[in-house]
Amino acid sequence: FSYRHGFHAGNHADVLKHLVLVATLRHLLLKEGPILCVDTHAGAGLYRLDSEETAVSGEAADGIMPLWQARNPAAPPPACEALKDYLDVISAFNSGERLRVYPGSPLILHHLMRPGHDRLRLFELHPSDSRALAGHVDQLRAGRGVAMSRQAGLEG
Repeated sequence: FSYRHGFHAGNHADVLKHLVLVATLRHLLLKEGPILCVDTHAGAGLYRLDSEETAVSGEAADGIMPLWQARNPAAPPPACEALKDYLDVISAFNSGERLRVYPGSPLILHHLMRPGHDRLRLFELHPSDSRALAGHVDQLRAGRGVAMSRQAGLEG
């Protein structure tokens, strides 16, 4: 349990991983049939960028923050459609111009999936993160579309 994602939320690796995730899922959603997304290391699912955890490393300052500050909602979309989609997803979790909340992979997946059509399976073993994730999943009111287990994802 030495790795806690909350300390690293929004870092440069998150930006790359989530940008690729958004682009890949957008492509998969072009097919009509339902899809099943599985997150084997789901973490807490949602992170406050003004929390004590994220302040410890400050990694978001070199990750999502420069992209967030450089975006201009009034300007034409960036040349990279995936980057626009990624920033739009993050915007959906924040009100106003200030970036306070950073969604992890589980909430990004849920946000993009088609309700009542696609399914999401989440695994998280860490006790604190698992409880936080369960709370976030409950708030989604996704019903049977999202299932969560407190167990090692690769074993599950």
